[in-house]
Amino acid sequence: MLMLLSCGSQELVRDIPEKKAPENYPTSGITHFMYGEIYRSSGNFSYANMEYRKALEYDTTTTILKAIGETYRLLGKSKEATGYYEKALKLDPEDVESQYAVLDLYMKEMRFEEAVPLIQKKLDNEPENTDYLQRLAECYRGYGDNEKALKALEELIKIKPEYYWSYIYAAEIMLEEDRIADAAPYLEAVARNVPPNNKLYEFWVRALFENKNIEGMLSALEFWLDNKPETFAPYFLYIDYQYQLKNFDAGNNILNRIKDRWQENSKISYFQGISAMAADQPDSVWFYFERADVFPDANADLYLYYGLWFWEKGLLEKAEAVADHAIKKTGSASRWLHMKAMINAQKGNYKTAEYLLQTVISEDSTNLNAREDLANIYVELNEGEKADQLYSSILKKLPENVGILNNYAYALACLDIHLDQAMEMVNKALKKEKSAAYFDTKAWVLFRQQKYNQSLKWIKKALDYPDAGADVFYHQGMILSALKRKEEAREAFKESLRLDPDNTDTINSLEELK
Repeated sequence: MLMLLSCGSQELVRDIPEKKAPENYPTSGITHFMYGEIYRSSGNFSYANMEYRKALEYDTTTTILKAIGETYRLLGKSKEATGYYEKALKLDPEDVESQYAVLDLYMKEMRFEEAVPLIQKKLDNEPENTDYLQRLAECYRGYGDNEKALKALEELIKIKPEYYWSYIYAAEIMLEEDRIADAAPYLEAVARNVPPNNKLYEFWVRALFENKNIEGMLSALEFWLDNKPETFAPYFLYIDYQYQLKNFDAGNNILNRIKDRWQENSKISYFQGISAMAADQPDSVWFYFERADVFPDANADLYLYYGLWFWEKGLLEKAEAVADHAIKKTGSASRWLHMKAMINAQKGNYKTAEYLLQTVISEDSTNLNAREDLANIYVELNEGEKADQLYSSILKKLPENVGILNNYAYALACLDIHLDQAMEMVNKALKKEKSAAYFDTKAWVLFRQQKYNQSLKWIKKALDYPDAGADVFYHQGMILSALKRKEEAREAFKESLRLDPDNTDTINSLEELK
């Protein structure tokens, strides 16, 4: 104990009372310090602190100052603890214990800028001290200098590449700065080597996705799935992406792991139905749809994806039934009424389609898609004035929209009205964009104007595009028929029927050639 107090002859630090003349033996300072040690060893930190401060009245040493600082720290009074450790450092700037304690307290108090000089001083002497490099990175991040923090972390990684904290901390900085893609290399370096951690795996997968590394993301998901996560999220994400990439075998292999748990989540049946779609099994698709539909949390994707699939397959009754299920489950939302309307239009139930679209528009007058579809229903019903009025109102809202310009022109051509206006609109569209549909519209306007040779020239332009559909070949057949080129017209009609076997206009036109 005498040795502990041997530096009592040093100059007192500022704001510490002058020591009293020491007693010969035993000194009061030694007695109070000993009592302080006894109290501290028994866990009575308040009494220990009191005794240490009494000892300080007789002598000033780093030992006493550090003891007081430590009791304040144990009492949870970090501000007071810091003050005494700082005083100890004034007495002995090289005292390692005080340096570390002050640094630790600065960081707990988030006094990062004050901590940095202490750390840098240490690193000047020990540039490869990984503990201090870590603290330096934490300090720089603490006051917002992330670039310096990352530089410190890179140095730490270079010195101690097996220390995974550095990689994860760097990744967190990237997340903080919304640079998630840049976090991917750091997470790749550690995620496979640390104990299973769902949050880390989720961050890893997200970083790879943001990095547009889909192959890496799927590999990460496979690793995550091999650790048997309790959540379904990684299963669903993996299956979804494999299905999008048409890798149905890979998706099905993972789906098979959870298919017996279908009662737990509607998405399992949803994906089983998607798999059945790939195998072109309509009955199975419907079975899985009905199984998913009974779940209260079945979302819009189920109805939209399944409804469109049945619709595209020409299974219109099933497609409309899906829309009806959606309406029953979610209410008469405009998207389902709109879907139901267009399915009825394809079935030839134009009046039903008209009513449904009018309902959609009455609930949302800004729905321009519904307005345009209703205008096209009026074209089918040969109600030219209504169609013209609707398209005109849409064009006022979107005067430069090439799609509207073309579709309006085509509607007028079909109705055989306002053909000069139709030509102006399609020419305006063609100045901005060229496509099979736009060339076809111009050809059909010219056909209505009985300019058959010009019309043939423009329909050939449309046919140069690989996406030219059944309507383009039908129009070609009509133009060639008008030019008395029956054999060529017949071939055009046949090609149209090959693409759309149920088109009654084409069937009738082909019959008339015989």
